[in-house]
Amino acid sequence: MAENDAVANNGATDTLEERAANLVNPASGIANDYLNHFNEVLLLIENLPTLLPEMLDELLEWRPVTYREYFAKSLLPGSARALEIYDGLDESFRRDFESIIDGVNAMAMASIDVIRAHRGPDGEVDPSKVSDFCENASCAIRSALNRASDLVNNGREQAAETPQGMADRLIPCVA
Repeated sequence: MAENDAVANNGATDTLEERAANLVNPASGIANDYLNHFNEVLLLIENLPTLLPEMLDELLEWRPVTYREYFAKSLLPGSARALEIYDGLDESFRRDFESIIDGVNAMAMASIDVIRAHRGPDGEVDPSKVSDFCENASCAIRSALNRASDLVNNGREQAAETPQGMADRLIPCVA
């Protein structure tokens, strides 16, 4: 009966250490939650032409955050443990991951700069002037994020094909 209660409570009996272990993907030692920071900017760029002007200021205020910065500020249970595990990763593997993230950051910031340059004197952006750019930029960012996600979910092991990879292959971004 006690086992059923734990299942019914969705693991509410898990210890903080067990929840922390679930935060970090065992294949890589990296927490998937970090990628949410980049999914946010991707969605803002991707949807900007249809959501203007509501999301413009939020997009222009977005800034890169390192893995360490993200989890140092995080209130998630296990954030400190996620940092300890990250610091203990193979240096080469961590560099590979950070290199992909540096690329995502560069693309996101360059995209934000282009969008900012399209602001008129009234502070607004004409959606028709950034629509194609936002579509192309979001495809490039999504591709890099997929590489980061593959690394997080599979470590150095090569994934067969992720559902997102299959969707990208079957429905390619139009350039």
